[in-house]
Amino acid sequence: MSQAALIQTLKLEADAIAAFGRALADEREAIRHQDFQALSDLLSKKMELAQVLDRATAAREAQMIALGLRVGAGGLLVGRLIEPAVAEAWRKVVFFAHKARDANELNGAIVSAHLAFTQEAIQVLRQGGMTPNEMYGRDGKAQNAAAGVSLAAG
Repeated sequence: MSQAALIQTLKLEADAIAAFGRALADEREAIRHQDFQALSDLLSKKMELAQVLDRATAAREAQMIALGLRVGAGGLLVGRLIEPAVAEAWRKVVFFAHKARDANELNGAIVSAHLAFTQEAIQVLRQGGMTPNEMYGRDGKAQNAAAGVSLAAG
């Protein structure tokens, strides 16, 4: 097995990771615009990209084993003589992987913030400042109508 074949596999893996990173950026935009249809479509796209990435990673790992290479401490390639082109291709894989990880963590933080806000809003609506009574029940209907208070003049 030649290192040239490994270079091609590393390029495919880097491309797959970069595509996944672009999908994460699209996901962030969909979250920002509250485009739930786009989020649903992106979930399917991300699952497909994850399968492509799994296959590329498995192929790369098999080639690395055949060439006597492995990933060492800090994500560096170690083993027999490593061609400069292999090292460069590996750096791209690592670079795109770090970018995708960071994008995924950012999306997760955004979703967590939205979830916390939504949970707080639901809690406020349920309590309505009238502890322990709930303003709205689970069905969304007012529990305690404001007795004797009219919002309309007339």
